[in-house]
Amino acid sequence: MPAKKTAFVPPTDFTLDLKLESLTIDEIDAIEEITGQPLDSLNKPGSRRAPMLKAMAYVVMKRKHPEFSIEDAGNLRINLKGKGKPDPTATNA
Repeated sequence: MPAKKTAFVPPTDFTLDLKLESLTIDEIDAIEEITGQPLDSLNKPGSRRAPMLKAMAYVVMKRKHPEFSIEDAGNLRINLKGKGKPDPTATNA
């Protein structure tokens, strides 16, 4: 009988930083295959971002954790880095 896979459990303070420029062509291809969408659809207004982010987290985590699954990706906390509009309600705005 095959051994049951144990789920990946990240530390409680774990945050996955996703940087588009760090993806390989194969990883981009995997993301588009998983989501059935082109990568640039992530930035389209009104589009669902969760499937794309989940796929991105999956391919990035597979680099160091081969046992990592697409289901594990749904449990990660994501910290998006990049240019964004400042939050006008933030204390340092």
